[in-house]
Amino acid sequence: MSRIKKKHHTIAAVEAELLKRVRVHGRISRVELSRKLNIVPSTAGIYVDRLIRDGFLVESAKREQRSGRPPKLLELNPAGGRFVGVDFEARNLMATAVDFSERPLHQIHKAIRATDSAGQILDKIERAIAEVMAGDPRPVLGIGVGVPGTVDPHSGVAIHYEFIKGWHEVPLGARLSKKFGVPVFLENNIRCMALAELWFGGERGLQDFVCIGVRSGIAAGVIVNGHLLRGSRNRAGEIGQWHCPVPAELSGSGRLEHVASLSAMIATAQQAIDHGQKTSLAALKGELAIEDIAHAVQSGDAFAQSLIQAVARVHGWVVSELNTLFDPQKIIFAGPLAELGEAFLAPVREAVRQWNGADPGVEITGSTLGKYNGALGAAALALHQWKPKR
Repeated sequence: MSRIKKKHHTIAAVEAELLKRVRVHGRISRVELSRKLNIVPSTAGIYVDRLIRDGFLVESAKREQRSGRPPKLLELNPAGGRFVGVDFEARNLMATAVDFSERPLHQIHKAIRATDSAGQILDKIERAIAEVMAGDPRPVLGIGVGVPGTVDPHSGVAIHYEFIKGWHEVPLGARLSKKFGVPVFLENNIRCMALAELWFGGERGLQDFVCIGVRSGIAAGVIVNGHLLRGSRNRAGEIGQWHCPVPAELSGSGRLEHVASLSAMIATAQQAIDHGQKTSLAALKGELAIEDIAHAVQSGDAFAQSLIQAVARVHGWVVSELNTLFDPQKIIFAGPLAELGEAFLAPVREAVRQWNGADPGVEITGSTLGKYNGALGAAALALHQWKPKR
């Protein structure tokens, strides 16, 4: 029995790798695929035929060729199933579904209140997954969750996140797997953003880059040679604890996420307003939000612009440090600050030049995937770790 289970596991692993190669290369012939996998065509054909039979692959019409018999091309079957991705942090929860060919299908957003308990947030996660799954007959094959803070992806436990009260040692993977009856894969949410850039971004296929996610906290997702860097304790990229330079315009203890995160920016702005700062933000009612600051920046508010520039100088220091550590091809900012475009990125680049004394040579850009980038990355996480049942 153990030998049979091992054989089935091996078959599933080979088929999963085969599907990954089709995802990477797009439409591909059987012969080309067997070469990529370094297995004989007849063996590759057995796996391919089974995946076609099970509805995961289709063979397309022959492409035009000047001479000889043109090969049929394999491609992913969108009807093969769906994967759900969830991404959340202290104030927002995003969920999306993608089909088997990675095409986004449906996206939803739910607000998280400052008073929400860990249990209430878990209920919101379950409702979001149920909503994004509804109305489509294709089976859901797996769920990926981008979790804020530290996480153990092997046990499926969310270990700790300081911005959600009571979020400690949460067995999220087991709970969701039991609820929905499919495999559940967990990863830090900023690393999921990096996976989204790797598989969905404008530079899809880029092999070495760093994605800096700026939300209630700050972290970095590091891609090295096309693979996500997790570290020995799954803490790679947890840069929020770094002690950073603090410009005079900002407040905070010196810890990066206490100085230059969204929550830190809002606290600095509110403190300035309480001390009589002249700004259009002072006329707003209710709790200040990052969208208010972004709108004020775009409207030419001098205080909001100086705040963004001060935060950008801190992130210029972050970029300089990460560039020295990893020598990436590109550094990509994700989150609301990236949506400000050059109003944020230009002073970041200028700060990098000041810290380095010269142009560091790394390209610094903002994500083009919008607020659902982490959810897309979580869906990609599930999609690429999933294996056919054998």
